[in-house]
Amino acid sequence: MKVVYTFLLVILIAGCTELNTKSPVSESNLESEASYVDYINIGDKHYLNAWELALTDTNGITEIGEVEKGSIIPKGTPVYEIAGYPEHDVVAVKTGYNNTGLVSNISGYLLYVLHEEGKSHYPNIHDQQINQINIYRSSKLLRELKGEDIGSFLTLFQQQGPYNEFQFEKEAEYSVLFIGDNALGTNYRVMEKNGQFGLPHIESKLPDEIAYYFM
Repeated sequence: MKVVYTFLLVILIAGCTELNTKSPVSESNLESEASYVDYINIGDKHYLNAWELALTDTNGITEIGEVEKGSIIPKGTPVYEIAGYPEHDVVAVKTGYNNTGLVSNISGYLLYVLHEEGKSHYPNIHDQQINQINIYRSSKLLRELKGEDIGSFLTLFQQQGPYNEFQFEKEAEYSVLFIGDNALGTNYRVMEKNGQFGLPHIESKLPDEIAYYFM
């Protein structure tokens, strides 16, 4: 699949902390099942997995059907409507499947975005205020950041090094979940290599000081 990766741009405005970034799997880059491996069909609707989106509130979901066809998710898997998305542009699928390759499936749900040629359905959540950051090692919660810690972490997180210069093999795996007012959050995988941390999807090193948050 074609994926365009961009730097995260963090904006701190008058005490309001926002994570403002164009999604690496953006609406213009979602393609058909022939080139995009993880897809599901529900009725006449075709959905593609958005690996960096995460369900942050499982209380506001309602079962609406099941997967009728999927490249990875089995037929008959429950599908859920998400609060704030009544048109089902984004749906949640309940699954323990964890081989996404880019992030860990922490919530037990994967998110899929409706795909139609020439029309965008990708949710605009990247300018929401960040109220909490959860850091996981594998599926175990390691830290919850709130208040001033959010701004301190984001200041480091946006200082990403050059792309394709920090390669990883089998090292400790972490997930960073950005939680705002929306039912959807943004989830990024972080890897450790010799006491240093970086983003594997762009092979970019993060500042040494960020190690404190993963201890």
